Amino acid sequence: MTFNSWFKRASLITATLVLFAGNKAIGQDTIVIRNGDEIRAKVEEVQVTEIKYRKYENLTGPLYSIKKSEIFMVKYENGSKDVFDNQQTETTPSVEKAGTSVSPNVPATIYFYRPPKFIGAANEIIVGTIVPDAVIVDLKNGRWFKTDYTYFGQRELVNGIFSINEKHLNVNFEQGKTYYIRCTIIQGMGMQSKVELVDEATAEKEMASLKEQEKSLVKIK
Repeated sequence: MTFNSWFKRASLITATLVLFAGNKAIGQDTIVIRNGDEIRAKVEEVQVTEIKYRKYENLTGPLYSIKKSEIFMVKYENGSKDVFDNQQTETTPSVEKAGTSVSPNVPATIYFYRPPKFIGAANEIIVGTIVPDAVIVDLKNGRWFKTDYTYFGQRELVNGIFSINEKHLNVNFEQGKTYYIRCTIIQGMGMQSKVELVDEATAEKEMASLKEQEKSLVKIK
C-alpha cells in the first residue's frame, strides 16, 4: 500500500481534537497502517523489523507485533512521530533524447519552500511520493529545503499535516532540471496543506526572506 490509500480521513479538526484528548488523558500512541487504518495503542518495543504494542482498549492485555513494512507512521503520546519507509526500491532508468543516453547519475533539483503564516505555524507539512512510497521533507514554517531527486518521469506528490490531502500534485521530473514547489497551509473544513509548482521568478521572490532548512525533520526508519 502507498500514500494514495491513506488520505481518506475525517475532518482534520475532529481528528486533531480526538488525538489530543486521547494523548493527554491516557497516554495513547497511534499506529497508522499503510492501508489507512489506525490502531490506538501503547507502543512497547521498536525492533529492527517490527513494533510490539498493546491495544489501547486493553493496556494490561497481550503484547501484539506488526511488521514495520506495514506501517506508515507512528504518532506518540508526546507529539513526536516516526515515519517508516516500506523498503521498496525502484530502478532509475536512463533517459534517451535524440538517440543519446543521459546518465541516470544527473539528478533533478527540487526546492520546497513555505512562506510564513500564523495559521498552523507550529505544524510541519509532510511531502512525499506515491511511487516510490517515501517521504521527502517535513517542512517547517518560513523555511525552504533543497534536495536532489533521481526518480524521473511522472510522479504524484502527496502532502499533509495529520492526514494526507486528497488533492495531489503531478510533476514530470526530468534529469538536470530544477523545480520549485510552494507549500502552504489553508483553512476550510479544518486545517490542511497544499503544494503547487511555481516558476523560478516567483519562487526566488517568495524565498528571499526565508531561512534554509538543512534537512528533512522526519525520522525515516
